[in-house]
Amino acid sequence: MGWKRYFNTHEFIIGIATVALSVLTGIVNPAFFSSANLFDILRNATIFGILSMGVLIVMISGGIDVSFPAIAALSTYSTVKILIAIHYQGSVLLVYFIAALFGLILGLMNAFFISWLKVPTLIITLATSSMFYGFNLFFVGSLNLYNLPGKMIPFSKLTLFTVHDPEGGSVGLHPGVLIMIVVAVVVWGLLKFTVIGRGIYAMGGNREVAERTGFNLRAIEYFIYSFTGVLAAIAGVTQAVFARHSSPAALMGSELDVIAAVVLGGAAITGGRGTVIGALLGIFFITIMKTSLIMMGIPAEWQKVFVGIALVIGTVLPTLRTRRLHHIDLELVETE
Repeated sequence: MGWKRYFNTHEFIIGIATVALSVLTGIVNPAFFSSANLFDILRNATIFGILSMGVLIVMISGGIDVSFPAIAALSTYSTVKILIAIHYQGSVLLVYFIAALFGLILGLMNAFFISWLKVPTLIITLATSSMFYGFNLFFVGSLNLYNLPGKMIPFSKLTLFTVHDPEGGSVGLHPGVLIMIVVAVVVWGLLKFTVIGRGIYAMGGNREVAERTGFNLRAIEYFIYSFTGVLAAIAGVTQAVFARHSSPAALMGSELDVIAAVVLGGAAITGGRGTVIGALLGIFFITIMKTSLIMMGIPAEWQKVFVGIALVIGTVLPTLRTRRLHHIDLELVETE
């Protein structure tokens, strides 16, 4: 009867839903399966996929972070502006490194306020999101930067491979996708094989029990939010590379999409549960859903409505799944 449990997992359900939505959209508009559109979906999912890994570990720990878009925007925009000012022409790796340092500092600020004030993480990150965004616009700059420093523009033109599109021309897959894969593997290993990973799950399951067990919750909290800040910065630089310009408002407003995707992938808002594969499947579902709405001729204004519906479904599914698994357990007991 183990297969029944597998079919009731979030990963299986969201995977089937993603395939079904793709097939339906392809029937309505065959252009959905064109190379250009599929690569575009991968590019969009790459940015949100990186962000989702940070959101995932925060949610598993029992917190909710809505400041990651502001951290991504401030870290990237500040880095680009500094490097433009010094006429930097070197490797894109330094751009990622400096932005990651900014993300680390901003993430540590989140952790400090959360640890010091003992206020719910949602309230703190709402406040810091506003602070970071306002600081970016007022002190750093409010204009888009198109003369990206170093090798950012050449990097934006790289491709892993190129395929011919029957509708004309050829399209390539950007190596930025590999960044998402590497980040996902690192987070998977962190959660599955490290003491910190076990502490994150324990912290979200029952904070008091985790503390009595011996986990240093304050240290874990600082790690979670600093790591999330670093991932936000990496996503921000990747977005600037894809867009070939840096905007002080880049990724602002993406909180709902990413959080909805992670919840839809099986992460519990109350903490203690969530997987890397589930979060990524949730990201692909949301990305494909938004693309499908456009290709089906549904106004873009409806995107937020459907994302909101997906978030509601994601919060209701755990309850239904728990009830279903309870019935399966009863059936197993009766058969024995």
